Amino acid sequence: MLDWVESLRSLFTNEIDCYKRLLEWEGKKRIAIHAADGKALESCVKESYHIMVEASELERIRMKTIEDVYKKEQFEKAEASVTLTHFLNQMDRESNFKLKGFAQDLKATVQDLKEAILLNEKLLKTRKEFLQNTIDSLHEQAREKVYTSSKQPIRRGQAQKSAVILNATA
Repeated sequence: MLDWVESLRSLFTNEIDCYKRLLEWEGKKRIAIHAADGKALESCVKESYHIMVEASELERIRMKTIEDVYKKEQFEKAEASVTLTHFLNQMDRESNFKLKGFAQDLKATVQDLKEAILLNEKLLKTRKEFLQNTIDSLHEQAREKVYTSSKQPIRRGQAQKSAVILNATA
């Protein structure tokens, strides 16, 4: 087997593992979002950032290795930027067979990670909107005028308090 094929297999494996760790942290973020645990969420974001830096470096190394293989093996470059599919189609059948599974696993893992990130963003946006609606309701109740038995309006908060009931699980 060619040495660059083994090198790419190793890079794919490391990159897939890195993205799977990121996917695990996105799951932990989701739990922190549901629990409205800001400290846990902050911790998850910090850890995710470090893993993302690692993933970025692994991707850079993989792309550099692929470009080196293009030059060494004199593959045709059909596009301005090298794509994984085009690269796999340029190599011999045996090498393609050995790397294709890793490439597909990498693509699937990155797609799962993308979906998890989008879901967490939606959850955070919903939490933020819920919190803002709660604050707005409390402000609105504080401004509402209430009538007393002497028929003179007083502002709520001076003599009476109102309750705002919100369903956080809705």
